[in-house]
Amino acid sequence: MEIVSKWLNYTILDNPIRDLLWFGGIIGLSILIRRGLSFTISRTIYRFIKNESGDIPLAEFVRLTRRPFELLITLGMIYLAFSHLVVPKQWDWMTSKKFGGLMLIQNLFFTLLGAAIGWLGIRIIKFAALIFKQKAATTPTPLDDQLVPFFKDIAIILWTLTSFFVILHKVYEVNVWALITSLGIGGLVIALAARETLENLIASVAIMLERPFVIGDSIVLDKISGEIEQIGFRSTRVRSDDGSLITVPNRLMTTQALENVTQRSYRRAKYYVRLSFNTPPETIAQIVKDIRLYLESNYLTNSKMPMVRLETLAENSLDILVIYHVHSSIWRVFMETREEINFKIIEIVHEHGATFAYPSRNLFIKESVEN
Repeated sequence: MEIVSKWLNYTILDNPIRDLLWFGGIIGLSILIRRGLSFTISRTIYRFIKNESGDIPLAEFVRLTRRPFELLITLGMIYLAFSHLVVPKQWDWMTSKKFGGLMLIQNLFFTLLGAAIGWLGIRIIKFAALIFKQKAATTPTPLDDQLVPFFKDIAIILWTLTSFFVILHKVYEVNVWALITSLGIGGLVIALAARETLENLIASVAIMLERPFVIGDSIVLDKISGEIEQIGFRSTRVRSDDGSLITVPNRLMTTQALENVTQRSYRRAKYYVRLSFNTPPETIAQIVKDIRLYLESNYLTNSKMPMVRLETLAENSLDILVIYHVHSSIWRVFMETREEINFKIIEIVHEHGATFAYPSRNLFIKESVEN
């Protein structure tokens, strides 16, 4: 036993082997238990919020919080492990209160600790947003559906700034209020550098206040058309008609002419039915009458008076103008109704023995007569 005790008390760089073994054991233990311990902590916390989380499973909460908890556990075990060691005097690192290697290591450690707490806070905010998003989905109004991601982004930004300034104040002893005041001097420069970001921020507030569209609306903006999927702090995501996800800066959503297709009650259809020149006038009049009667009898097109008239005597056809409004804002319903009406028009034209016109040219050949 004396030999073992003597060996354990043998010092290396001013630290006995006993303390070095404690250091190595704690580091090794942290590697072994951090994953299981982080899962246990996440599961324990989830039990307290299970009633509020609704259908959001435990696996989602663990996925968001496990890694931040692992980092916090690792940092805590590292702190405990290093508490068994002393800095060799010959290194001349001074103390943690004076500038030197020890101060740098300590500041780095507490910076990582603050960053880990900030990371955990961001993940908890995201989980809370999932809860509010789930509750918003049960309400009939779509307004809360777009407010949840908006306020989630704001909360994350505020929490990140708070964590940053707390680290500056507590770890590096920076006068935060003086720093914020000094930032006001360079505010103009920062504003110019972040002009587009500020424009998008102001535009997002305008979208929330004026509500030109909400999540789920179909919109047309310049060459973009699709359904609003998410309204964010800086941009709006639009799912296009072909399935692509388009990210549009909010400033463009407020500065360009935007058509909200969902908010209109009707979709207008206008086209020509071109009949051949040999169609008798009485047949054309009957075709016009039958098309008009059909449009007036259709429950999707009889809300507004349809327009069916022989408009033009064109170069190759007799053109009947057809204008009607489908009482639906849904594109699929509009196209199905238009297809049904087109088939009916073809049927009416064929019932009256008329034919559709096609481009034609008459070529006259003059024969020369020899004297």
